[in-house]
Amino acid sequence: MPTIKDVARAANCSTATVSRALANPEKVSDATRQRVAQAVAEVGYSLNAAARNLRRSESRTIVVILPDIANPFFSEVISGLESVAHQAGYQVLLGDAGHNPERVKSYFNLVPSNQADGIILLTTEVPKALVKERQADSGFPLVVACEYFDNLSLPTIHIDNEQAANRATEYLVSLGHRAIATLSGPGGNPICKDRLAGYRRGLADAGIETRPEWILEGDFSFHSGYEQGRILLQGGSQRPTAIFCQNDEMAIGVLKAARDLEIRVPEQLSVVGFDDIGFSQYCEPELTTVHQPRQAIGRTAMKLLLDILKDRNVPFDQTLKTQLIVRGSTGRAPGA
Repeated sequence: MPTIKDVARAANCSTATVSRALANPEKVSDATRQRVAQAVAEVGYSLNAAARNLRRSESRTIVVILPDIANPFFSEVISGLESVAHQAGYQVLLGDAGHNPERVKSYFNLVPSNQADGIILLTTEVPKALVKERQADSGFPLVVACEYFDNLSLPTIHIDNEQAANRATEYLVSLGHRAIATLSGPGGNPICKDRLAGYRRGLADAGIETRPEWILEGDFSFHSGYEQGRILLQGGSQRPTAIFCQNDEMAIGVLKAARDLEIRVPEQLSVVGFDDIGFSQYCEPELTTVHQPRQAIGRTAMKLLLDILKDRNVPFDQTLKTQLIVRGSTGRAPGA
């Protein structure tokens, strides 16, 4: 069956323009309306219930869906989103996905029911089928930030996770470390795969063999960092001299595990985190970490969504720069 994307392709315009021409013809020019009508006839597109119920009025509300509203990483991202939305006269509705696909679906339904104008996803814990269905049927505005979907073409704001992880690993190597472990996030997450690839590449480029027992998976929480850190650090003479953690919460958990096991940081163990959350400057010692421009991610994602709502041509994929912030949790490898 022809989709709205087929109509957009035939009419040489965006799906948002087609949706607007079908649902609110008075909001587009006569030329655009005629072009869309001709494309509809050419491809044999028939309006379904979703298309008939497209936005008939603006709600001035944007839904932002998070994986875990308690995660401190997202505070500055939300601050950046809010600042741009407020200036543009929009309000932000936060939705906690809570690892629950049905809850996510309820947030998605706010757009075709005219309760929201668009969605910003800060998580990929969303059924791909749901995203693809909504994109094809109604073309409602959707932006992904922080993470990304494999094999789905969506407007996305992110960093180069592999490069950032590689730089962190290379830094540890430059300090003389060769026994370098890593704590990854959930294995199915694309950004975790990228960070793990960057870690592996950093070791390979230095001629260091990857040790599978030194690659442990956590869930981005303080607790998992502490528990997995204890496993790595109880290996006696076989324990690593450095641990690269894929987020700051797990890294802070590792710092506590080291204290409890009376392992001195950075004299006996170096720890690197990822994100540069506020806590990273106030733990003991202060945490070396990869800085993500979270305010900029939020601002850029909201600007992108508002541009899509205004039917402007926008770049689909934007990569923001990271920076390695060196603090007190890293030092020369023992004996180096």
